[in-house]
Amino acid sequence: MATQPQLIDDEFEPRGEGSLDARNRLPLTKVVEALRVQFGDLSDLRFVIHQNKAGQVLLSPATSVPLHEAWLLKNPTALASVRRGLEQAAAGELVDRGSFAQYAADDLDE
Repeated sequence: MATQPQLIDDEFEPRGEGSLDARNRLPLTKVVEALRVQFGDLSDLRFVIHQNKAGQVLLSPATSVPLHEAWLLKNPTALASVRRGLEQAAAGELVDRGSFAQYAADDLDE
């Protein structure tokens, strides 16, 4: 995790001030509330933490991608295909292939 942070927007808004508690924790309640308004569900919220030589800290909200799904992000051809399919579906460009229920009990190892 030694990557440089990507500063997407340099217009920061004050969200309050906080002090460390006895266990060196800093409350981020107001920040998390603002993130919830902006992004909705935060059940998988994590922060990527960067610090510069001046001691300033940048917290970038992030989510983890399950390993079994990460291959898609590493495969530009497959990702482009998925995005194209989503765009086609959003535009109503669908083809009804009927039900696949007859194959539900098939053994996948065949």
